[in-house]
Order: sequence, then C-alpha cells, then structure tokens
Amino acid sequence: MRSIASGSLWGPDVFRTVHVAALALCAILLPWSTAFLSMAQMLLVANWLVEGIVRGDLPQRFGRAFGKAPSLVFVSFFGLHILGLAWSTDMDWGLDMVRILLPVLSFGVVLAASPRLSQTEYRTVLLLGAWSVVASTLVGLVLHGASTDYRSLSYFISHIRLSMLLCLAVVVFLTVPSAVTGLRIGGYVAAAWSVVFINELGSLQGVLILVVIGAVFLWRAARGWARWAKLAVRATLVVIPVVCITVAIPVVRSYFVLPSEQLVKTMERTAGGEYYHHDITNPHRENGTFVWTYWAPNEVGRTWPLRSKRSLNATDEQGHPLWSTLARYLSSKGVRKDSLAVMALTDAEIRAIESGVTHVDPGRYSGLWERVDEVGFELGQYHAYGRANGHSVTMRLEYLKAGWAIAKRHWLVGVGTGDTKQVFNDQYERMHTSLAPEWRHRAHNEYLTLWISFGVLGLLWSLFAWWWPAKQLGAWQRIHFIAWAFIFGISCLTDDTIETQAGATFFGLYYGLFVFASPAQEGEGATSTDAI
Repeated sequence: MRSIASGSLWGPDVFRTVHVAALALCAILLPWSTAFLSMAQMLLVANWLVEGIVRGDLPQRFGRAFGKAPSLVFVSFFGLHILGLAWSTDMDWGLDMVRILLPVLSFGVVLAASPRLSQTEYRTVLLLGAWSVVASTLVGLVLHGASTDYRSLSYFISHIRLSMLLCLAVVVFLTVPSAVTGLRIGGYVAAAWSVVFINELGSLQGVLILVVIGAVFLWRAARGWARWAKLAVRATLVVIPVVCITVAIPVVRSYFVLPSEQLVKTMERTAGGEYYHHDITNPHRENGTFVWTYWAPNEVGRTWPLRSKRSLNATDEQGHPLWSTLARYLSSKGVRKDSLAVMALTDAEIRAIESGVTHVDPGRYSGLWERVDEVGFELGQYHAYGRANGHSVTMRLEYLKAGWAIAKRHWLVGVGTGDTKQVFNDQYERMHTSLAPEWRHRAHNEYLTLWISFGVLGLLWSLFAWWWPAKQLGAWQRIHFIAWAFIFGISCLTDDTIETQAGATFFGLYYGLFVFASPAQEGEGATSTDAI
C-alpha cells in the first residue's frame, strides 16, 4: 500500500485515522440513526477537504475524483438526478431526491480520490458494521416486547433495510473471520443469529438473497472441481429452482380456491334456529377451513356478551375488528361459527381472542412461514375482490401496474427527477385504483422508478454507471462486491432502495468501499487512483 504523508500540523497519519474512523462510523451507524449517520458522512467529507487544504493538493484530489473514468461514471448517476430537474415541475420533491442521494456523491468522490484501505482497515470497517447490525437486532428484540407485529423487530430502520444489512453481515462473518479464536467463533454464531433474525422478520426477500448468494458462490466454487462434480452441482442448482416453482404454483393457487356453491343451497340452520351465512366469493381460510362459511352473526352476537365484557363490534388489542378475529379463531379450530362454538371456548381462549390471536395454534409457523401464509391470504383477497389496501405484496402489484402504464407513456426521457410523485397520483385516478389515498405510493421497484424518471435512456445509463466502474476496477472478481451487488440488485426489484437516506447510504457507502477503497488485489495498483 502507498504510504500516507504525515501532516505536519496534526501529527503523523491523523487524517488517515479520521478517514478510516469516519468510514467505520458510517457502517456502525447505518442500522441505528440517520441523523448521526449524516454527521459521520460530513466528518468523512470535511476530513478529506481539510487534508487537501493542509497538504496543498485539493485541486489534485478533485482531479482524481472527476478526472478518471470509473469514478466519473459512478458519480454521473448523481448528476443524472441533477439533470432530471431540468424537465421537472415539482422542484421541492426533485431537490429532496437530490439531497437523499448525496451519499453517492460524497462516498464516490472521497473514496475514489483516496488511497485504498489496508487489509486491516478494510476488515475493521466491515466487521464493525456487521457487529453493529447484530447489536441493533438484539436491542430491537428487547424493545419489541410482546408485540406480534414482525415489523416492530426492526426498531430503528425499515425491516427491509435491516434484512439487507443482515444478509451482508452473514457474508462478512463467514468470509472475514477474526484472527482471535473466540471472536471467530462469535462471528459464526452472529452469522447464524442473523439468519434466524431474517426468518423472524419474515423477510422473503432476505431468504431469497441468501439462497441466491449461496448458489452463486457454489457455482463459482465448482469451477475448480472435477468435471463430473462440477456438472452435478451446476445441474442441481438449475433443477432446484424449477422444482421449487413447480411446487409453488399449486400452493399459490390453493389460496384462490372458493367454497362450494352448494353451501348456499343447503339452507342449514344452527342449533338456535338461525340460518348459516356462506360467503362463497371469499377464499380466506384458517387451518384449511373457510372463514366465512357456516357463520351465524346474530347468534354469535347474542352469545359473545355471556363470555366477554368487550363488545364484539370493538377492536382487539391489535386493532382488528373483534368479530373478525373470533371468526378466524373458530375457523382455525375447524368448528362452525355459532353459539355452541362460542360457549365451548375456554376462558384462556377468550382472552387470546381479545388480545388479537387469530389461530388456535399461534406458534405453528416461524416468522418466515407466517409471512408466506400472509402473502397467500393477500393474493387470495386480491384475486377475489381486488383488495390491496394495507397488504404490502398486493399493493406492490398495484404500484407496478400504475408504474408500467406511466413508463409506457414517458418511455424515452421520463418525467424528470421531481415529478414521479405527481404522475403516480394522476395515474391512480386514471386507472380508478382501489387503493386508499394513504396507500398510493410510487413504484417500489428501483428499475421502474428510474425508467419513469429518466426514460429508457436514463435507466440504461444508470445500470451502466453501476456496472462499468466495478468492471474496470476488478470488483466483479471480489466476493464481497458480488454478494453486495446481489443484495442491492434484488432489493431494487421490490423497493425504491436508493430513495431513502438509509438505502442511498447503503448503496453509496458499500459500493465505494468495495469498488474504490477495498485493498488492492495482486496485480492491481495500491490505490484506487493507481488502479484507474
């Protein structure tokens, strides 16, 4: 590694110490606080500027950042958002988007124009960031308490961002083992805990990311194996997704199955003489039993006050209608929803229903499988009624439908940086969406958002600005960048990843770290500027 000149005013390597410390602080604070994270970024930039002034090489620093093709192309992604203001009408929203993307500029410029990190510095930043993510999950678990909402496990940032950071932490713990045996073992335990927590978050995306990364690394590792072993492993990696999709299709379709039409013709009565109600248009099931068949609302309404002081028209402790929670709970037991079923409930079951428990066996699923069941329910309701409000997956289907319509109308140059919010509002009115106003968000797909903002040309340039600098500097040969690229790339399929401060920092920090600041590999230059 190229030696760093000592600062005559500040002592030897003081600027380098602050540089590495600021990077480490950014990695540490990312899962905790956006306010302190911004301060750490400002410290990084300020240290770089002050060092340039003290050493008298500030113009050369900017020359290295903007005069070399890879760093210039990467920073041009930020510049594209500046340019997109030219054909925007909502400047407030556009300028806010530019502000959010400042980490792309700061990390891109500072890291591209600074000497690469040493192995020790690089490992320290990665490990501190990974351990910080794990620590945030432990604090979140304590603050989560008895809540049944898996999202509250992520107390400080979005559960989606947290799952991305946990995926990266798993890779770091497994590939950057500590030289100290105890810490190395602790890292492996932390990796296992990260996987467990991803499961508790119910993050389908996080599980998919880990599976894809594992498959990619296994595919790459097979290159050096015997021919038969390589073919066997790679064939298995191709077959497994096909089998999974084949199995998943009938499972998904099972959520669309409706009750038999014969039910409405039976005219069957309860023990109290009331006709059962059967909604044969609703596919909702609990534990295999249709929720809205064999439902006697009047009889249940008369019987419930004998068991509970809480009105059936009130809400449970989770904020859901109590009558709906009761119907779901009784269905999970496989019984009819009438007076006999209500009277057969134990006192403990009554208390559970009042608290919002909807299933006789609430611990039947892990967080992940509970999320799978929840998604199936969402898809079933969307298929039957077009209902999407409050359901993250089916709302995304509405977002994509609106976004695709907008992209087709503005396919060449887009609507500009600032007008994405307004064109989505207009499109929802145009398509008469069932989404309530508070749920009418943008695409939740970064690729589609870029297309809508800047047209197909801007989308292609953005992808080029992400891919080409990494290729030029050999990052696509490094496991950390490959893993990060899959984490980021997959996240962009279901979220506008870089349009929040945490997401933009995740992008700018780790792209800059893995592409411009990672230790030089054998045969590469000692610094990012040398490598260019």
